[in-house]
Amino acid sequence: MASNTDKLERDILRVLRCACRQDRPDIAEFMLAALEKLDRDGIEGPQSSSALIGAYREIVKTEGRRGN
Repeated sequence: MASNTDKLERDILRVLRCACRQDRPDIAEFMLAALEKLDRDGIEGPQSSSALIGAYREIVKTEGRRGN
C-alpha cells in the first residue's frame, strides 16, 4: 500500500504536468519546489525520488515544445 507521502507526490506531479500543459511555468515551479522539499525531507528510500524525476522530465519535455 502506498504511503500518504507517495500519494501526495503523485498528486503534486499530476498538478505540475497540468500546469506545464496549460503553459503555467509559475505554478509548475511551485509544484517542483514542493517535490524537491519532499525529496529532501523524505525517508521513503529510492521510490521517493521517482516523482521528482518525473517532474524534471516533464519540464524538459515542456521546454522542448516551447523551443527554449
